[in-house]
Amino acid sequence: MADAAWIYFSKSVDKLTLSEMAMIAGLPPAPTVYSPLVDLEAAQARREVVLRRMMEAEYITPTEMANALAEPLTLKPSQPHNLFSPVPYFTSHVQQQLTTLVSPEVLEAGGLTIETTVNLQWQKLAEETVRNAISNYGPGQNFSQAALVAINPRNGEIRAMAGGDDFTKSQFNRVTQAQRQPGSTFKAFVYTAAIAAGFSPYKSYNDVKFHVDGYEPQNVTDNYRGMVSIRDALISSINTVAVKALIEVGFKPTIDMAQRMGIKSELIPAYSLALGTSEVNLLELTSAYGTLANQGNHVEVHAIRRITNRYGEVVYEVKPVAKRVVDETTTAIMTWMLRGAVEEGTGGNARLRDRPVAGKTGTSEEKRDLWFVGYIPQLVVGVWLGNDDNKPTWGASSTAARVWRNFSQELTDEIPVEQFPELPRLQGRKGSIQAQPVKPKRMRDIGKPGANQGEESPSQRR
Repeated sequence: MADAAWIYFSKSVDKLTLSEMAMIAGLPPAPTVYSPLVDLEAAQARREVVLRRMMEAEYITPTEMANALAEPLTLKPSQPHNLFSPVPYFTSHVQQQLTTLVSPEVLEAGGLTIETTVNLQWQKLAEETVRNAISNYGPGQNFSQAALVAINPRNGEIRAMAGGDDFTKSQFNRVTQAQRQPGSTFKAFVYTAAIAAGFSPYKSYNDVKFHVDGYEPQNVTDNYRGMVSIRDALISSINTVAVKALIEVGFKPTIDMAQRMGIKSELIPAYSLALGTSEVNLLELTSAYGTLANQGNHVEVHAIRRITNRYGEVVYEVKPVAKRVVDETTTAIMTWMLRGAVEEGTGGNARLRDRPVAGKTGTSEEKRDLWFVGYIPQLVVGVWLGNDDNKPTWGASSTAARVWRNFSQELTDEIPVEQFPELPRLQGRKGSIQAQPVKPKRMRDIGKPGANQGEESPSQRR
């Protein structure tokens, strides 16, 4: 009724005349057919039907009916309120989630009030950040799209979601719908599984070219350093070490760990898994990093807090449950290692001026996808840059880290500084999961430490 009063007369309900109210009351049997904007005579005929029935039921007098019928219908059309959502990517995600949370009968009945998790100020900033990334960095680095999502890792609430730069041109949500190769951001799950299996962050592998069952991972720069620890390999995003660690911890423990932490997409048990060849979306990747931010406790991400019907009855309410999926010691070690990736390594552009940050860059084959996912204790943010048609970019994941900082730095005034857990004692530490090493048919080193051992391989990722 309120919408109709505005659309036809540009009035609130309490300002309507009896004649105008009767016209609106006559619309429901066929709102389009009886619309005064479509057929004024039909609308007036329906108004007369309503007024006569009101008079017969003694809600109004014959004189009131006559005066209402004599009153001309003076239309003053206006666009409906909230016809277009100010946060369309977030709203479209909420609409998609609705069908999984309430029955078709409840949706059909309508009249629902949906309380969401969005922070409108953060959402506006996220959308501005995405637009600025595309306009400021895109032309020089050959990417035309960007996406950003911000999550509270402690309760799983999605606080901001920018799935692209212009919803009116493309409703494709690059946070939830784009399945892309995560590149080296996936190394966090390989090393989390390794640390959980009892590996020391100082455990070292020989960083040289090697073959394993016909697969040959290579480093991005084609430089090889010899013996390198897990921690240094993560900081410098060394591919060979990630693959060797995956072989030693095993496909199944790594995949199980990633899925427990929040990855929903199918993960293929292959040597290239370590370098992020199995496609995921930005929302699940960011959610999984949130498990590390929440000290090993995973909370399912959600955009809807509560739904009530037209009578104020609660038909759905989320009750966030934190599930322990990684032991605290492992998450503390991993956060320490990922802090190193920001403070000393490839994620340097994500440094904040007033607090530590943990996170990881990622670049897929031919730089088609540029990623950075990072966190502070109370917030995890994921950024993706690339092209919808999967064309290569000329950019670097350090740009994604910069976009991450452009967004996150603006929020720090409202978020108190909290420190990450201290690095736990490593000596005598036991694992919380069991490694299941892969048994290659053939595996051998074919190079020596040093630079320029050959051309880059299409299999490489950073």
